[in-house]
This record gives sequence, C-alpha cells and structure tokens, in this order.
Amino acid sequence: MRNALFVAIEGADAKGVARAEASLQRQGFAEASSFNFNGDRLRTWTFPGQDQVAPIEVRTPTCFGVCVGPLWYRGVFGNAALKILLEECEAGGRPEEALLRGNFALFLYTTNQCLLLNDPMGFVRLHASADGCFFSTSWLAACAYLSRVEIDAGSAIEYVLLGAAHSRHSVARGVDLLPVGQAWDLKQRRMWARFPDGVVSDQPAFASLDEAVHAISSHLRVISTEVVSAFPNAVNAALSGGFDSRLIVAGLLAAGIQPRLFVYGDPDSADVAIAKIVAAATGLSLDAIDKRVLDRGRPECTTESLEQSALFFDGLPSDGIGDPGADRQTRLQQTADGSIALNGGGGEIYRNFFHLPDRDFSPLDIVRTFYRGFSTGVFREPDGLDKYEERLAASIRDIATHAGGDGKRLTRRQVELLYPFFRCHFWMGLNNSVGVRHGYYATPLVDLEAVSMALRVPLRWKNAGILQSRLITALHPLIAAQDSAYGFPFNVGPGWMARLAEWMTCARPVSLRPLINATRRKLRNVEVAPALLQRYRTILPGEWQMDPLLDLARLPDATALGRALAVEVVWRRLLQGGGQV
Repeated sequence: MRNALFVAIEGADAKGVARAEASLQRQGFAEASSFNFNGDRLRTWTFPGQDQVAPIEVRTPTCFGVCVGPLWYRGVFGNAALKILLEECEAGGRPEEALLRGNFALFLYTTNQCLLLNDPMGFVRLHASADGCFFSTSWLAACAYLSRVEIDAGSAIEYVLLGAAHSRHSVARGVDLLPVGQAWDLKQRRMWARFPDGVVSDQPAFASLDEAVHAISSHLRVISTEVVSAFPNAVNAALSGGFDSRLIVAGLLAAGIQPRLFVYGDPDSADVAIAKIVAAATGLSLDAIDKRVLDRGRPECTTESLEQSALFFDGLPSDGIGDPGADRQTRLQQTADGSIALNGGGGEIYRNFFHLPDRDFSPLDIVRTFYRGFSTGVFREPDGLDKYEERLAASIRDIATHAGGDGKRLTRRQVELLYPFFRCHFWMGLNNSVGVRHGYYATPLVDLEAVSMALRVPLRWKNAGILQSRLITALHPLIAAQDSAYGFPFNVGPGWMARLAEWMTCARPVSLRPLINATRRKLRNVEVAPALLQRYRTILPGEWQMDPLLDLARLPDATALGRALAVEVVWRRLLQGGGQV
C-alpha cells in the first residue's frame, strides 16, 4: 500500500525536494511510484511490511489517482472506489463528500482537474510549505523541504500542553496544515472550498429516540459491512470498558464478522477485565497486551533511540517519544499482513463531549472548560496564559464559522460540531496520520454522514451515554449485556445516579471549571517526576527549545514532558542545519 506521498509543483526548490526525499528515506520509507504532470511531480512511498499490500492506485491514458490510507466511496473500497472518483472528476464533477469514507490523503489527476485532498474530517494530515510549492503527508518531509526551520511558539505550546497544535499552523513555522473543508486545486493553483454551504446540512431533529437509534444504527451497519467486505478475516479492533470500542465491535458482529480483539493494560486493570468478559461471552479471540511487560529488558532511552522514535512517529506524536518500543511494536502488529486496525476515536459525537448544558457559549468558554488542564504557572511569559487562550479561541471561531455565524457566540449546534471538526480534527487526526504511515488504520465511528445524524439528536438523549447505550443494544444485544466501565451494562443504560452525575457536571459554571481542575490536580498529586525530568536533561543537556516558553517542571504529567522531549529531539537531531531532516 501507499503510506506517504508528496507533490512538488513548478517553482519548487530542487534542493528542498531532495532534502524531503532523504527525510522520507530516513524515516524508513521506500519509493513506490511517481507521476509527472504539467511540470509538476507526485511521488509515493511505502513502509516495510506494507510493500506487499496492493496499493490504492489507478492509471488510465488520461487519469491518475493514488490514495494513502483506506478509502471507501459509494459503498466500494480501494481501487474500485478510486476508479469511480476519477470517472466523476473526468466528467467535470467533484467528489460527493457525504459518500467519502475512511481516513486518507488523496491525489486525483484528470484531463481538467488535479486535486489534492484528505478525508472530509481531515483525519489524515496534509502539510504545505510556505512557498506553496510543496505538499506532503509527512510533517518531517515538509520541514526538510524548508531551508530553515524555526519554532512557532504558540503551536509548540499547544502541542506540549494539549497533545496537538490546534490551528492550521504547525510547530514548524512555514509548514501549515490543509484547513478543514479545503482542497488544493493544483491545476488552478488555488484552494478549493469543499463545503460552500456548510459542513453539514440543516435538518430537523429526530422526532424520537427510537427514530434516532434506528437511523444511526442502520448507518453503522452499512459502515461495518463495508469494512467487512474490504477486509474479510483481517480486522483488528481495540476493546476496552468504554462505549466507543464496544460500539465498533457490536457493528462488526452485526455485519457477520468476528474481529480479532486487543486490549491494552495490566492484568488487574478494569479495561482488561471487562474486555475478557466481553470476549468470552461472544467467543472472540482477545490479545491482552501489557506494554510495560513488552518494554521490560529494553535499554534506557538514548539520543539515538529517541531519534528513531521521532522518525517512526513523524516527529511529534500526541503521546511524546518516551516510549521504549512497545507502542511502535503493537502498532505494526495490528496492521501486519494487510489487516486494518480499527479504533473507537470520535465516538463521542453520540455523547455530550464537553459536558456543557444546552445553550450558547463563547469560544473562550470552550477553552476554559476543556483546555485548561494545567497549572497557569507553567507559562514563562506573564501574558502567556492570555495569549494561549486567545489563540485557541480564534481557532475555535474559525472552525465554528463552517456551521454559520461569525463565531463570536456559539450556538449549541456549533458547540456540537467543535468536537469532530476541532477536537478530533487536530488531536485525533494527529494519531490517525501516524496510523496510516504503517498500514491500514481507521476510526469508522465518525464520518460526515454520522456527524450530520448525531447533530439531529437532542442533547438530553446524548447525556450520560443514553443514545450510545441504545445503539450498542440495537446492533448486538449480547455484547450490550456485558459489564462496562461505567457501572452498568449498556442494554440497561445509565441509571438515575449516572444521569445525576452528568447533570451535576454540566451544571458547573464555566468560570469555576479551571479552579475545579486545579483542585483535582492538587488532590491527585499529578506532576512531572523530578527524576524523569533530570534523566531527560542528562540525555539532552543545555537549554531546551521549550525552556523560554514553558516551565517544564510544572507540566501537568509525564506525557506532556514526553512531548517537550519530542520537540527537543526533533530540533536537535532531525532539523540540524536548518531544514535537513
């Protein structure tokens, strides 16, 4: 299969392109195919172990298309889907967004058009250079193209504190993301708006919970059937004690396939215990993976091992690069032999993700509700917190305008859309982009049609998991009858205590939530272990890139420190001498 691509158009810096090629080779990719068009050039790359998997790539005398990641269109998968897309574009049309499914980056060349785009939710990232001449699925390759790479301070702070930069500007100044709802028209040398009338249509709310359950579960059956048809006996699905992974497994079982299940955690963890119960009840195989056991005996981190981790994860993964190797090992196992790994990310479109009541909010309210999980003393600059909040609020306003309005006050509809198009687009999209670098990976619970339907569900049915419990039960009653991490089987649904807890959470004033979060952190005594920080500083002595911006000793946890470590390793080891990766 194709695991990475880049496009260099006329005017691109030849030395920069050569650096990008060297970067992809250093990341472990091998060149797979190339396509020259109108003086421009596309190159695709494959990862070891995936070079024997048939690519999604179609050539005709007048058309060429290639895809990184799994692609479904009009109910069919892979080359059949790509062929339909090329035929429609050759006839002068554009892809019908609601029928595009999967997590992918896509290049389409026809007689009249040349489009570079990703899935409608933007879950596989496309990066562009500041000169507008180089585009790549690899952030490191895009950095390598530049002659000089400087840190974007605001994006770096967001990455370290939140797990991803939450705007179109990446941590490297001069490398930007393809924005939500946009595609590049490489023939016209311009951006193309994919959703001129808004990302989802304005449809009335479901008349009843039963109607919502029937419509959404029917859609999930279609999704599951498409996955099963494309990957018969080659589906690996994560399972924990929560809603989302159970919903995926319920859909697969309803579609007539028995997926191979895996769960992460130690033998005494609640997730492992519940996953074993579910697997036993359904007769499914389960691989319980304790990553700590996998990492036993592995040597302590060195600059060389950290560098290899950064190369594997395209530089800046959401969990940082402190992983000794178990994360890399398990990712490769789940997509080996052309299998697809499914993850429940995005399933919270069916719940009240931000735990806010049914009313309007400002963008700053959203920031203070959900994006303040750290000590305010972490910022080095006196106005650091204000800059951080305003930057996030500006990004939220920009995303919210896709659903109408000016973004200054967010309707409940816009708040609901922030979860898939803001939270998932930036945070989950980073992990999905890493996933397709090494095999087929997808988060099937969230697509454009699913988001549209979830938007029609009144909030009172999403609270406490009422809707999602009903969906799991509608798809597979047996799997719904097993225990969950929420204290109730999904076929029973949340009782009065769970509903009361949800109501109390939603009732907390936004102005008090940062204080509540700070109190929780103090009670839990969650902080960066001084010994861990000292060990990392011993490996990489001297001032770090993030030191002028953040007090690393006051980061919220070891994962945030691992992200600061990732920035340091990338800038010291991979971006030495400007953009050379």
